[in-house]
Amino acid sequence: METVINYFAELEQMMREISLPHLQRVLQLLERAYHDGHRIFIMGNGGSAATASHFALDLAKNTIIPGMPRLKAISLTDHVPLITAWSNDTAYEHIFAEQLANLVEPGDVAVGISASGNSLNVINALLLARRSRAYTIGLLGAQGGRIKGLVDAYVLAPGKNIEEEEDAHMILSHIITRHMRGIVRSYAERQAETEAMSVL
Repeated sequence: METVINYFAELEQMMREISLPHLQRVLQLLERAYHDGHRIFIMGNGGSAATASHFALDLAKNTIIPGMPRLKAISLTDHVPLITAWSNDTAYEHIFAEQLANLVEPGDVAVGISASGNSLNVINALLLARRSRAYTIGLLGAQGGRIKGLVDAYVLAPGKNIEEEEDAHMILSHIITRHMRGIVRSYAERQAETEAMSVL
């Protein structure tokens, strides 16, 4: 049980060390994307690919307020035939950028999840997003890697190992989803107040 207890203690310490100002900047970009009707593209490899899928699901479904515009969240990790086609015909490093090239528009947001911060396919997609005048976000490990210097906003997960960093990314995705649900709810309340005032 000592291993379990130590892991829990390290997780708790890591979450306390996450930068709230950095997280706030991430939230601001996502709020802007929602209010302006832009899309959020999410990507990662391995465990981070699973987190990207889960994160996109939560943003798209768990933020819905009836009658309000919905968040437009898309995971780039889920189209297996397209991923294998780009991997086979070009190289694995292009699997996200080539998908994004078909879809991204100015004002959209690209989110790269990477514990190392050095995943070339994520880097290429983030660079393409920047060239397309989209905003870029990184959910990164303790050091941040190359991605830290490429993105408009990032949050570091200061874990002692990749397992803890991936845990933090999943927790952060749930925190962000809950925050964005509140943003949609606030928007709904403002709309209701505006409609009530117009009746008066």
